[in-house]
This record gives sequence, C-alpha cells and structure tokens, in this order.
Amino acid sequence: MKSNDSGTYSPPKPDGRLIYYHVADEDGEVDDAMEEYSFTFKGKSVEELTHRLEEETGLHDLVVCNRSPLNGKLYPLRLQLPPNNATMHVVVVPSTSIELQWND
Repeated sequence: MKSNDSGTYSPPKPDGRLIYYHVADEDGEVDDAMEEYSFTFKGKSVEELTHRLEEETGLHDLVVCNRSPLNGKLYPLRLQLPPNNATMHVVVVPSTSIELQWND
C-alpha cells in the first residue's frame, strides 16, 4: 500500500484506460450472458483501439461500437475516445454485420 504525507492510502494512478468488451456474432447480436473481456489501453484514438481489439480478438475488419444507454442499440465509435482515460465498455462487431444492424 502506498500512503501520502497525511498517512492516508492513495491508489496508484492507472496507466491508460480500462476497456471492457463483448464480441457480437455475425448478426450483430450480443449475448450479455457471455463473459466480458478487458485490457488496459494506452492509446488515444479510435483507430488505435480498433487495432488493439483486432489483436485481442484475432478478428480483422471489425467495427468498435458503443451501446446507447437510451435504446440499447449499437453505434460505431467514429470520433474521439472519452477524455481522462475513462473506463469504456464497447462491443466488437464484424464489419459484415454492421449493415444489418443499421438498416433496421
């Protein structure tokens, strides 16, 4: 344990952000009963995160999505990652199933 000058415990600062992810099936569906995987990510862009998830999953040509808290639908991450290395929950979707997801 690490303590500061006042003697109180201060947890170590995280090195990067924690990413939790599920992998969708070919139909773009996610089984929430399946285990959610995680890793620490030190990158800053959606492109870097996509490459890291390709390495983690062994999948190629994938899309990284967020689940909307309002309607539960998946939306692709396109711009920046949230600031301050905030923990993220994402869904990895094969790019072939994206059209099915957004043409409904």
